[in-house]
Amino acid sequence: MAETSDYNKIMSDRKLFNQTVYTPLSEAIKILEERQTDLKLIKKIEDLLEGDIPEPLKKIGKYGINIEQLATPNFDTRRFINLAKEFNLRPFFSEYYNDKFTSNNKFKHSLGQIHVCNGTHKNGEDKLEKITIVNFNKYNGKKLKDVITLWGEPLVDFHKRIFETFYPKNDFILYDASEWLKRNGGKAEDYYKKDLLLYICHGILFENFLLSGTGNGFTKKVFLPAFEKVKELTGVKPLIIPLSLLEMEDDTHWYSYDKKVKSFIKLK
Repeated sequence: MAETSDYNKIMSDRKLFNQTVYTPLSEAIKILEERQTDLKLIKKIEDLLEGDIPEPLKKIGKYGINIEQLATPNFDTRRFINLAKEFNLRPFFSEYYNDKFTSNNKFKHSLGQIHVCNGTHKNGEDKLEKITIVNFNKYNGKKLKDVITLWGEPLVDFHKRIFETFYPKNDFILYDASEWLKRNGGKAEDYYKKDLLLYICHGILFENFLLSGTGNGFTKKVFLPAFEKVKELTGVKPLIIPLSLLEMEDDTHWYSYDKKVKSFIKLK
């Protein structure tokens, strides 16, 4: 297991971090296909997970996996779907309806304040229109599944409604992992090792782990220790590719929406 000083070194060197964590997508697909024929490796993963594999992943297949508390058709999701389909992966959304809603997290905040992209400025920046659809003071700290929009629709249902408008329902797997995460520790520090075990031979994770800003604490304290432990246990690394472009991975563009979404917002 790596020491804290090793994590500091990895976190301070973008090239080293990328080489340590990520795998190029075309290479990841070949590795996934090879691992899925390795019955000993599959059995090892199943044993480490004590047979507790999310139901849709029990059937071995070529899955591209996106982890967000709630699937929603923002630009990040659109990029994920396009990449997955281009490489013949079935898009799998691992959701977490029991997670706490908060305005302090960029993604969760974007679920309650929709950023609509109305074109771009001359400098290339998005022309954003921000539309608040929930009472943040009322629902901060509540479970996502209990948050209600300003017009009385559950927030989860609203995002499902707009998602299914943009994308055919049967083309994707939408899985609420709340109970699975609860069984496996309930907190990221506890369940993240088991989650990363799923990306050894059950699918490829599309995710950016941030080296700066508010996300770097999670990367250093939760993700890297779990990543190193999984490598130690299995002898191989989880298959992870960056979803957002690395040079703009923390850009608010990815949390924004096509202007068509405005027609689904029912504010008076």
